[in-house]
Amino acid sequence: MYRSETARAAPPGSSVHTAIVDAAVTCIRQHGIERASISAIALRAGVSRPTVYAYFETRDALVGAAMERTAADVAGRVVASARRRARTAAEFAVEALVVARREFRKEPAFYPISHARTDPWAVDQQLTEEALAMTRAILAPIVDYDPRLEPHLDEITETLVRWLLSLLMYDTPRTSTEPKLRAYLRRVVVLPQIGHE
Repeated sequence: MYRSETARAAPPGSSVHTAIVDAAVTCIRQHGIERASISAIALRAGVSRPTVYAYFETRDALVGAAMERTAADVAGRVVASARRRARTAAEFAVEALVVARREFRKEPAFYPISHARTDPWAVDQQLTEEALAMTRAILAPIVDYDPRLEPHLDEITETLVRWLLSLLMYDTPRTSTEPKLRAYLRRVVVLPQIGHE
C-alpha cells in the first residue's frame, strides 16, 4: 500500500534487483520503513549505494517495490485461504478479512498500516488508488461466487479495506480471536446478505 515510483535501470527479474528488494524487505521488517536507509539496504544486499540507485531512482521507489513484494506474498495467502473456506461471495469476504488481519498483524513490514492511528505515513497510504487496485485484485474472486457483484467490486473493495483498517486498529470482545471475529463478520456480512437475496 505504498505509492511506488518507477525503477530506473535493470529489469525487475535480475538477480541484483531481486537481492536489493529482498534486502529492503528485510531492513523494513527489522527497522521499520523510516529507518530503512539506502546505506543499510545496500550493505545487506552486498552492493554499493550507486548500484542501488542504478536500479531505483529514489528510496521511495525501492521501499515501494519492497512493500509491493510483501503485499503480493500476503495477497496470495489471503486468496488461497479464503478460497479454501468460502462457498459464497459473503463467506469469501469474511475469510479474506479474517486472514488479512492475521497476516497484517504478523508481518512487521505492515506495522505502520496496522498502527495507522500513531503513524502519519500510514494515514496517507491506506486508501490510495494503488492500495485499492491491489486490494481489488485480491477480492476479484468474489465475482466467481456471484457475477452480479462485478459492477460493485470497487465499492466492495473500499468498504472491506475500511473494515480491515478498523479491525487492525481496534479489538473488542467480539473480535479478539479469529473464531470470534469470524462469527461476528458472519453475523454482519453473511446474514444481512441472505435477507436481501
